[in-house]
Amino acid sequence: METAYLNGEFLPKNEIRISPDDRGFLFADGIYEVVRWYEGFFFDMASHMMRLKRSMSEIRISWTDADTFPFVAQELITLNILQDRPALVYLQVTRGAAKRTHAFPSTEVKPTVYAFAKGFRPDSETMASGIGVILRKDIRWSRCDIKSVSLLPNVLSFQEARDLGNYECIFVRDGLITEGAHSNVFFVIKGVLYTHPESENVLSGVTRKNVLRIAREAGINVREIAVPESRITELDEAFITNTSSEVAPIVSIDNKSVGNGNPGLVTKLLQEKFVAEIRALKG
Repeated sequence: METAYLNGEFLPKNEIRISPDDRGFLFADGIYEVVRWYEGFFFDMASHMMRLKRSMSEIRISWTDADTFPFVAQELITLNILQDRPALVYLQVTRGAAKRTHAFPSTEVKPTVYAFAKGFRPDSETMASGIGVILRKDIRWSRCDIKSVSLLPNVLSFQEARDLGNYECIFVRDGLITEGAHSNVFFVIKGVLYTHPESENVLSGVTRKNVLRIAREAGINVREIAVPESRITELDEAFITNTSSEVAPIVSIDNKSVGNGNPGLVTKLLQEKFVAEIRALKG
């Protein structure tokens, strides 16, 4: 039986009940965070905590016990017997339950805090051979830097990619490539690594941050500059990063090959160094 967390309690997941008046349900008025368990530790929990607190601050939700999340996450791993398996812990914090009105509740209500853990099997074969993606207009709101639960544009775009046999949808805003439906995106042009700079148009990815650090440590020329869609034909390599896929090579965009159609040398190097860092942390 799966165990989840709700408002300070660990409960059987099938017994959890959330109010139909919860603003997360009515308005998508909430934020979320996902951390990865590497059979013994959570990778860069500190950065996840910083992003969690920032997202809550940006939409003015106060969860006074936010610092307990690392404990909650660890306990979910233990209670669900996931200690020796790759796993993800999902956390969602909404403004809470109140009479439906667009304004914040007139009297303070407690946020709804829900979390669960699930094991998963990393698709190492796909990550080695590379993925296909599509390019689409960025139809999301203007605060993509907040990890909001309001993900309908992401869901629709991601499903279109899957319907077309691709792994991810990459967004374009005002002619510039921003990020993916659930990932950050990087490009290599003549040995230089490019990615969109942190701004309100992209989420500050934890894996993105660590890959940038690893790339700089490896002596790779890094430029946090948005790549125009018009430069797609110049790409030598491309890849996405996120918590579950780590570093995933892009070998085609809209069914057209990137570079020679295989994962590139820079991408492979970053994959290897990321994996090596995880192994070193495992001891």
